[in-house]
Amino acid sequence: SLTKYFSGAGNVLAGSLVLNRERPYYERLKTLLDEEFEDIFYDEDAIVLEQNSRDVAERIPKINQNAERLVEFLAEQSQVADVFYPSRVDRMNYERFLRPAGGFGGLFSVVLRDAAAKTEWFFDALQIPKGPNLGTSFTLCCPFTILAHYRELDFAESCGISRHLIRVSVGLEDSDWQVERFAEALRACR
Repeated sequence: SLTKYFSGAGNVLAGSLVLNRERPYYERLKTLLDEEFEDIFYDEDAIVLEQNSRDVAERIPKINQNAERLVEFLAEQSQVADVFYPSRVDRMNYERFLRPAGGFGGLFSVVLRDAAAKTEWFFDALQIPKGPNLGTSFTLCCPFTILAHYRELDFAESCGISRHLIRVSVGLEDSDWQVERFAEALRACR
């Protein structure tokens, strides 16, 4: 997705796909793409995307740092059952692909202890904007499983995905401010 962190402004939707010529399925995928691809990317959107992306190299390290700090904070809280973030889940697999000075990204998910009773209180008390990230540079959260799997919550849970999972897209705010928002929400749902 080029919509999220690459753009960072919430005013354009875009994506990209890169095929590696050295991989075994390259020819098959290239043929399928050649048959199916339709270029519907509006020229003005390309201009906006390029303009928005000019500071991506400065934004991404800050987002990575903020996410890591928030994840560390949440992982230490007794009310938190799980924090799903690459540095905490299969870290070695992710580190194999990290670039120098790279990070683990700005998306993570959290599940509270006693989630059925506490998640709604936590979510309502969390004083950050609510919704899925469509390219903003500010922190957002959403009840991801409910949004993405509303009609199949039992199935999602049978696959190990809690219906009470909260997805967080970390932004550029001061990390102390971010941590305090989450601390306040945890206090509100005790």
